[in-house]
Amino acid sequence: MRSRVNIYNGLSLLFSALPFIIYFFMYPTMPRNVAIHYDFNDVADRFVDKSNPEVWLLYGFSFLSFIIMLTLQPYFSRQFKSEVGSAIMESLPGIFTLLITLVFSILGICFLLKA
Repeated sequence: MRSRVNIYNGLSLLFSALPFIIYFFMYPTMPRNVAIHYDFNDVADRFVDKSNPEVWLLYGFSFLSFIIMLTLQPYFSRQFKSEVGSAIMESLPGIFTLLITLVFSILGICFLLKA
């Protein structure tokens, strides 16, 4: 069985931690109340304190997606197993993990920069 520690999982872990790192550096300069929800016109309609767990949850989606994708990698490995043993097919689960984690990290960072 292939080890789960590879370059894709390492990068995924780094990307999933990035919103938390930015949050901790920006925390002192953030306003006391931050917008947590926007309507279709991009107008904030719900505000919470910057230390509220709901704010942490928005940043935590990237880490949560990393954990979910990491647990699904054995399933994906079985699904993409080819008879030839292509290196590309073997690396697809790691690439999927990286892409999903990257999407949620970008969403968390966008929320942080908009706050």
